[in-house]
Amino acid sequence: MQSKKSFFNLALFKKNISRTWIVGLLYFIILLIVMPIQFIINLANFDEINYEEGYTKTLNLIDDVSYVPIGIWGIFIAIAVTGITFWYLFFKRDNYMMHSFPVSRRSLYFTGLISSIVVSILPVILTALVTTIVAAAEKIYAFDVIWFWALGVIATTLLFIGIAMISLMASGQIVTSIIFYGIFNFLYLMMEVAFRITAGILMFGMTNSTRNISFNALTPVLFVDDACRIKVYKMYDGLGNIKTYTYTLGGTKYLLIYIAVAIALMIASYILYEYKKLETVQDFIAIPFLKPVFTIGMSFFISMVAGALVAGMIEALKPMYYNTRFIVAIISALVIGCIVFYATQMLIEKTFRVFSTKKFFFLAGYSLASLAMLICLRLDVFKVENKVPDAADIQWVGIDSNYVMVFSTPEDISAVRDLHKNFLSDKKELRDVNRIYNDVDGGYFTIKYKLKNGDFIERTYSVVNTESDQVSANYLAATQPILDYLNDPTRIKEHVIGNIWDDCTIPELSFTQYVYNEEADDYWPEYADFETLSDKELTDKNEKIYQAFLKDIDEGNAFVTTFGDRYNNNELAKITLYNDFNFTVANNKKEYISDEMTFWDWYGDDDYYRTPEYDRSIYAQLTTNCTNTLKALKDEGFYTDDSQIITSYEYNKAMGYLEEE
Repeated sequence: MQSKKSFFNLALFKKNISRTWIVGLLYFIILLIVMPIQFIINLANFDEINYEEGYTKTLNLIDDVSYVPIGIWGIFIAIAVTGITFWYLFFKRDNYMMHSFPVSRRSLYFTGLISSIVVSILPVILTALVTTIVAAAEKIYAFDVIWFWALGVIATTLLFIGIAMISLMASGQIVTSIIFYGIFNFLYLMMEVAFRITAGILMFGMTNSTRNISFNALTPVLFVDDACRIKVYKMYDGLGNIKTYTYTLGGTKYLLIYIAVAIALMIASYILYEYKKLETVQDFIAIPFLKPVFTIGMSFFISMVAGALVAGMIEALKPMYYNTRFIVAIISALVIGCIVFYATQMLIEKTFRVFSTKKFFFLAGYSLASLAMLICLRLDVFKVENKVPDAADIQWVGIDSNYVMVFSTPEDISAVRDLHKNFLSDKKELRDVNRIYNDVDGGYFTIKYKLKNGDFIERTYSVVNTESDQVSANYLAATQPILDYLNDPTRIKEHVIGNIWDDCTIPELSFTQYVYNEEADDYWPEYADFETLSDKELTDKNEKIYQAFLKDIDEGNAFVTTFGDRYNNNELAKITLYNDFNFTVANNKKEYISDEMTFWDWYGDDDYYRTPEYDRSIYAQLTTNCTNTLKALKDEGFYTDDSQIITSYEYNKAMGYLEEE
């Protein structure tokens, strides 16, 4: 007879398997489809598909496996299998019956855990085995790729089983347990998003705070597919054919850590199970010490975000001063927090009779703590608003205003840091710039740092036109140095046109003439015809105009950054040409580095996935002040009559698009 204190009960194991095997079978079928079957289909059509020269079946296998997700499988199978296995915990009759059998809780727990692991992990191992056999039959020996993928899925599945077990023990209701499971898996991310939303509405410069969320190891389902993926590096020749390739199996340390955390969670959930009372069936929260944690967590984060949203909605209707907005947010958060506090208590205790002196003092203590946290945000105790990273930690810093510029040299990084610190030296007026100067046109500019550890720090600020006679000397002292720095002609050429501006050819250049068509009652675009010219003659013609355009940049008439409104400014529209002007800079031996693509992280950290560019089309909005460029365009025959030049103001007026001034 099996000992009552045994960790494993064979009869119970068979019973658990009989209830969950269908889930494992469906899981196995899905994995077969996405792994070996898909690979077999690709191999069958390998000779018909137009791959690059040098693309082998081995590389095909590595590519296929690298694209199969790792983390997404375990998060679903774990809760499904454990939920079915421990279903009896959520129904009084089944719960009391199971615990009345001559089987210890230890045996119930570990037998259920082992059966859940078997049903969840066995399909992964079998899938990897089948894929290995298929690969071996095709004489493809990259078995390490297949089993690394299997290790990733197994490690994350074990972690999710551990989280699922904690969730099942935390509540007496199956639906609530599933909700807790989702919360526990994304808890860190939800907390970060809550703080970022609040900061984005209330704090200075944090408007785009939700834009650079990075998924770290505390959110494994989103983290593992990037950190633990198979990276393939392909080397191409000049004809675009694959010369060689390598691959890496990264993130093994994270998988081992996840396995260790999974074991710790399973032990913790076993302890919870040992002390879980039978009468907690159907309770919202079955673990006493989690009740205040859940209450405070729900009250704080919901009220904090809701308070900020209330202030944001009022701000949208009527602009407020910075301090006023914070006061509205704090009052709203405290009121909403009280409501959520009592609502959560009603949910936990399943009664409306939750109003007592004890709970009132509990609420008062929570409210004071919440008030203290919100005041800390207002006083920037955590140094968020004033954050300017150390120069040694910065990989590059970029500024996005009318144009995007990215600086990576130590001198430029130091200069931009100083400009940023000078801008922040007196935030009082800058925080309320839209309220103080509500009659002055304005816009935004963004400073973004990429740190050497891969993180981003981004701040976006509201600004108004520095040319207005209404702005103060303090405002000019904070903002004008930034404009002076960005409007330096050399920086404009290096960062708006690009790094090859002074070592390039101009293979293409286009200028649109506009001719009024009476029948259509519209201006029709026309282009000069240079079909009779050779490529060299056309390039020489383009070069003359390009040099004239560079002269206009030197004179401060092109690519000028301002902090005024460039889209609804009639005075600016009166000198801005409606005619399109663009050209291509090219250098076949020197790669073009795009400031814009760098700023928005389109390159990412993996240069092997980036296709080098050796040319770039540049669009420039000319003004009537660009006299050098206009003269060169006319001299070179891109237009013949000044009537073909029209400003944006003239076009909008002729078309009836202008509002009455």
